[in-house]
Amino acid sequence: MYNTVILTSETLACRFVDSLRFRPAFASTKVRSLCLDGTVQLATATEIVRLCSGVKDLALWILPRGDTPIVPDLQNLLDALNLLPLSRLSIHLSTIFRRTASPFLPSIPLFSKITHLELLDGWVLWSSATGIQCLAQITHLSLRLVSIHHTAPALLQQILTNCVHLQVLALRVTNGVQVRDVDKWLVENEDLDDPRIIVTTKTPHDTWDNGMSDGMGPWKYAEYIMKHRKGT
Repeated sequence: MYNTVILTSETLACRFVDSLRFRPAFASTKVRSLCLDGTVQLATATEIVRLCSGVKDLALWILPRGDTPIVPDLQNLLDALNLLPLSRLSIHLSTIFRRTASPFLPSIPLFSKITHLELLDGWVLWSSATGIQCLAQITHLSLRLVSIHHTAPALLQQILTNCVHLQVLALRVTNGVQVRDVDKWLVENEDLDDPRIIVTTKTPHDTWDNGMSDGMGPWKYAEYIMKHRKGT
């Protein structure tokens, strides 16, 4: 029953930590899918990640409160994440990096082993600075598209070319962006008219709830669409 753990508040998170104080090995061997959301604090999230050291699927949806999160808190959480045997990750990069920073993901151990990656920050599609296109091991990628005009076609082209194992690239549209407009834009940009791209309005909460029995993701839905396209 502890295979999947969802904690949506600091109160629940602290209760979870307290329940494991006298049996820390339990969390490391039983918890495989973990979702941290809502008001869970950075320090508490770090403690939970350290306890649940066997997690393979992680949804880290918390955001630091205030404009200037404490750097040691961010680093402690990142250090704990780097030690996890993760293969699937859904995350706000703003959770583990200062908002003024532009992290280069391939240089961070955490991102070198992820095969299924969902990034919830809309700005990652504006340039290639984060190095998503260099994560060659990625098979499933979901990115938030908040504006067609700000999205860099070159970045998407590099992802489709350089991520040689890529099977699905899901573009999750928000902020009033219409699926039909994105579909048209992809067709007009010849290099982006790729069958691996799926445009969706599904939220991370939708995909986590629907994927709980099999682990994380937007991936069950995306793979269903891919099979439908292939007629299988």
